[in-house]
Amino acid sequence: MEFNDPALEHLVNKITIALQENNREEAARYMDIIIEEYPEVANILMNSIEFQTLMAENEEMAENESRALSDEDIIKPGNSMEIDEQRVIDDMNAMLDIEPTTAQEFIQKGTVLTITEQFEDALDCFNNALELDPNNLSALISKGNTYELMDNYEEASKVYDIVMEVEATDIYDLMSKGYVLENHQRFDDALKTYNKALKSDKNNSNILFLKGSCLIKLQKHKEAVQTLDECIERYSDNPYET
Repeated sequence: MEFNDPALEHLVNKITIALQENNREEAARYMDIIIEEYPEVANILMNSIEFQTLMAENEEMAENESRALSDEDIIKPGNSMEIDEQRVIDDMNAMLDIEPTTAQEFIQKGTVLTITEQFEDALDCFNNALELDPNNLSALISKGNTYELMDNYEEASKVYDIVMEVEATDIYDLMSKGYVLENHQRFDDALKTYNKALKSDKNNSNILFLKGSCLIKLQKHKEAVQTLDECIERYSDNPYET
């Protein structure tokens, strides 16, 4: 079995998303699948990053939090902690009613239009954002994603070609750019992008995980394990990092 197995890559991406959403339990669940389906990889990872220790800490934390919950803390229908779906819908509708004047406002409105599958209008918003800020990576990536949702992969590819050449400095832009580079098999360039992001925030567990995943694809297994080891350590220290 090779580390670039497509199914394994899918699982690694799932763990990446879970970490980005601060969902330790979900990350552990996908790691369990790797343990079952890819024991050779799992043994390397577990021996280095002590994943079982992290899982034990998660269980202990969950148990402590459960003990700390009172009846008033438990979410019940009508409780203010309950997700208000109608409010979310109202907020989205309010966003559709605004007349954007800045690139960020155009991106926000375009994102809502994409969610509601108004793709052509969404593209107009992203194009307007790019007129105001031609190198805005958020607008470019959102535009590419929208083309993909429209099954227009040729146009999406053209947009992503631009994304890969844009100079980025913001951490989240660098993470997004690195991910696009990986999807286009430009792993060396993706690695350089993640390293650039780490210069701004060397302890960011999300970037460390993306770097570790990229190193696996480059067959740099020893360095990948070291990076993932550091990722888990940083994430354990600060599980609510965004």
